[in-house]
Amino acid sequence: MLNAFITGEKIYLRPFCEDDINKWYLWFNDEEVTKYSYHGVFPATYHTQKEFFYRLYSDKTNLQLAIVTKKNNILIGTVGLHQINFLHQRADISIIIGEKNYWNKGYATEAVKILIKHGFNKMNLHRITAGVVEENIASLSLFLKLGFKKEGILREHKFANNKFSNVIQLGLLKEEFIY
Repeated sequence: MLNAFITGEKIYLRPFCEDDINKWYLWFNDEEVTKYSYHGVFPATYHTQKEFFYRLYSDKTNLQLAIVTKKNNILIGTVGLHQINFLHQRADISIIIGEKNYWNKGYATEAVKILIKHGFNKMNLHRITAGVVEENIASLSLFLKLGFKKEGILREHKFANNKFSNVIQLGLLKEEFIY
């Protein structure tokens, strides 16, 4: 487990390294992978992803980590806490499994759960939020399973596939999280 940051049962989370860029930018150009995210609007290139990589860890309001399988050390996705506000003890969470053959096998759930634990226990966060496009049933189920509560709907908030979609706002308080 090269540079493991946080470990779980099937995966570990670690900082991204420059070698990951080769895979990372391909995910953000894949329409199926980015269907419900804000990635894929502008083409990702190796160069733009490399620029992003070099800025990534200088910004203390974002924690972006690579999701790597323990069994065969394969980079499969990314999970992050964003807009971290230490004064108000809150952050927004995101998850992308870029390797499609790892979809629907519990990897996203484990990655999100590990990062939530880290956010609450190590970063002293009180609240973690997520925004999920209404049609993204898999992500909505994942967050609800982990204890997130529906807090509101941003009507016609995201434009993709020639239509506007609602975004469901979800929130989880530290005392609501089941470890």
